[in-house]
Amino acid sequence: MAYLDNFHLIVGETIMECQRIEHDIKLIYAGMLKGDFNENLDIVKDKALGPVLVELEKLDNSDGKPYLKQGDYKLLKEIKDVRNWLVHKAYMDFMYDKDTNWERNLNRSYSKLLDFNKRMKTLGNQVENVRFDILKHFGRI
Repeated sequence: MAYLDNFHLIVGETIMECQRIEHDIKLIYAGMLKGDFNENLDIVKDKALGPVLVELEKLDNSDGKPYLKQGDYKLLKEIKDVRNWLVHKAYMDFMYDKDTNWERNLNRSYSKLLDFNKRMKTLGNQVENVRFDILKHFGRI
């Protein structure tokens, strides 16, 4: 049962990282937009991540000197898939299995979860650094 408890803990931690990344992206976008930062943030904070990423990528590349690379945007777009797996599938991959299948499938889901968790932590730290750089550059902090 301790193994399952750890699974629960890492699911929560990974969702937290996804939320942190999503909010940092919205802060970055609001900071790059012309006008009042807080008004910009009010406009974008409730928007879905996908459309914000599309607009941010256009704005970021508009001067030919993007802060984020194409590979970064690709990885950022994967957050939606990670979050959807966490919310809709992570537990379903083992929850209804019996006996040995349950443990084997829990192990498989746990390995996938650990990989996602590591990737999201790394990406979260990178996005946070970019957020600081951009907000400083645009005089927001």
